[in-house]
Amino acid sequence: MSLADGVTILLCLLVLMPIVQVASALLSPAQAVWEHIGPQLPGLLSNSFCLVLGVAFGSGLLGTALAGLTALCEFPGRRFFSWALLLPLAIPAYVLGFVIVGLFDFAGPVQTAWRACFGEDAWFPPIRSGGGVILTFSLALYPYVYLLARNAFHTQSQRAVEAARSLGETALGAFFRIALPMARPWIGAGLVLVAMETLADFGTVSVFNYETFTTAIYKAWFGLFSLPAAAQLASFLVILALLLIGLEHH
Repeated sequence: MSLADGVTILLCLLVLMPIVQVASALLSPAQAVWEHIGPQLPGLLSNSFCLVLGVAFGSGLLGTALAGLTALCEFPGRRFFSWALLLPLAIPAYVLGFVIVGLFDFAGPVQTAWRACFGEDAWFPPIRSGGGVILTFSLALYPYVYLLARNAFHTQSQRAVEAARSLGETALGAFFRIALPMARPWIGAGLVLVAMETLADFGTVSVFNYETFTTAIYKAWFGLFSLPAAAQLASFLVILALLLIGLEHH
């Protein structure tokens, strides 16, 4: 074995060590704590699954559409928007969550104007809900999909789209039949990043009081004072991340 091989294996082991430590917590379950947490697992799984599915759809739709527009279309301000659309990556998702709650909560300017126009009893969708969390994550994480999809559209699809247009295909048809299928692996990779960021986030879901595995981990550690139970819950997130990676690879 060469020196380079040894260094590579050592670096891989260092990176995997924390994950192996978290996963090993499954071998020694904290029975007393799990009697309290166990009944909550179906709800946590359901909330996490719905959240990941909704955010993947929202960020995938937004990121792919914006990538196609900036890579394949000409319009005023295209150069500016091509990099400006990456700026949400510089804003933590929980900060965006605070902004959205401040705008759309009961005392916020949007609902205040809504009640002024349609009456005090006018219905408005609650922002502190699953829909509010999905909206926040989609606006915060779509640049992962946008960046990869735009690169795919720009480097691989442009000439194929031009060839399709020269053969009589419409612009929209060329996008859906040529560019989009060619960019599918890049879009899938971006969606996996979005899904793992969503699963690992704690601050944003806390802002909206939305229960997921990360909030359960926090409660198990600081509420029930059980680090083993928190590590066991975290190991479920590792398993979910491995499933997402396998799905993307397939």
